Amino acid sequence: MREPRVVPYPASVVLTGGEYPGDPAAPENRPETLRPDLYGPEEYKLVITPDHIEAEAGTERGLFYALQTLRQLSGAGLAVPCMEIRDRPFFPYRGFLLDSARHITGLGDIKALVDAAALFKMNAFHWHLTDDQGWRIPIERYPLLTEKGSVRLSSDFGKVHTGKHYGGFYTKSELREIVAYCAERHIDVIPEIDMPGHMTAAISAYPELSCSGKQIPVQTRQGIFPDILCAGKDSTLETVYGILDEVLDIFPSKHIHIGGDEAPKDHWRECPACQKRIADEGLAGEEELQRWFVAKICAYLREKGRSAIVWNESLKGGVPCNDMTVEMWMDRKSLCPAFANAGGKMIVSPFFYYYMDYPYAMTPLKKTYRFNPFVKGLDERGRSNVLGVEGSLWTEHIRDYDGLCMMAYPRFAAIAETGWTPPAQKNYIDFEDRFEALSPLLAAQRIFCAPRKDWNPGPLKRIAGTCSFFANNFGRGQPARSGGAEEEKP
Repeated sequence: MREPRVVPYPASVVLTGGEYPGDPAAPENRPETLRPDLYGPEEYKLVITPDHIEAEAGTERGLFYALQTLRQLSGAGLAVPCMEIRDRPFFPYRGFLLDSARHITGLGDIKALVDAAALFKMNAFHWHLTDDQGWRIPIERYPLLTEKGSVRLSSDFGKVHTGKHYGGFYTKSELREIVAYCAERHIDVIPEIDMPGHMTAAISAYPELSCSGKQIPVQTRQGIFPDILCAGKDSTLETVYGILDEVLDIFPSKHIHIGGDEAPKDHWRECPACQKRIADEGLAGEEELQRWFVAKICAYLREKGRSAIVWNESLKGGVPCNDMTVEMWMDRKSLCPAFANAGGKMIVSPFFYYYMDYPYAMTPLKKTYRFNPFVKGLDERGRSNVLGVEGSLWTEHIRDYDGLCMMAYPRFAAIAETGWTPPAQKNYIDFEDRFEALSPLLAAQRIFCAPRKDWNPGPLKRIAGTCSFFANNFGRGQPARSGGAEEEKP
């Protein structure tokens, strides 16, 4: 195992001989100096000698990352070798997604996940708060979104059926509490309000948001559903703007995720208002109508001093706006590399490597670790426009916090190392050893990781595990992307 026993591995390490006898993370043992003239916003320098420690950085964020390195050095429970570390991230964006729409994760558990993310120097929490199966953020102007849209009659994910009402939402004060908690750890909270698809919960509360205006229930199963926001009605846009105003009031992040994925266009094809919009705007069809819709939302956010992140499907009808960021999850037509090559910003979150709701049989740890974010089709300019990486925890098939932790770790740590560590410094076998040395520190933070024996199943176990997962979880309904302790209402 290389020294230091740190994840992510630092950009530069020089061992200088000897050991430091004290606790390197103790405040009295580490003089800190801000030097914005010498260091970038996330860069730091650590000098550990037998009798003292010095930490320098350009910002408080950099000093915070220096502390995380020291916490790991002391948390391994071994003598700390003397060294000089010069460290800064390879990518500026290092995120994790938590889906609270399908199953809700309690505030205390979210804080534990945030603490772990901070330990590994992640800096973005992408919070998926609305979807077909539940609306989890209160909007005072539209109270039915939580009164009706937060509750589904049952839960029918795959072959797991719970015949009870399932519901709940976070209060605005709770949402602000998480925002403040993350800010103290230099993590930006990026809320996602998915549109125009994945809006069944909102339409169940306000049917006039759809093309038909028909009353529909909150969905109880996974899938891609035909009822989406009507892009032909001005009133739909006004409602979305009103929702976003309250979202922006809670979340100060520069970026707001507006989804844009998996939006079937069947109802738009049959809707007179949508077809009139297509004709009036000179659009070629329904995909360009989504481009027009997304562009309207991007422009509204721009007026408020924010910018949009969208899933890669929003590029199908062309580029809605130049200042948005595209998150790639499954891009069969390579629209994202073309967007980045033309100057657009891109976050990489690939389904087959970074979706943590799937078992290790399908996504072994080494597969996650070895993924190269510079995907096929990127030229030199495109590579410079890759902002970073994001691991995703969809909760359709994850119903409790312990299971969530085991699915996330160590794979989130592997993604964090890809986001921070220069490729030449990465080493998978060494990563396994370094991560395992840190497992007691994670356990003290209530993060109980998958055991090492489960990280990389052999071929037969991979086949059996994959078959078992699909047999148990996709017996009913249409598989979607997917999966939090449950909070049930009688």
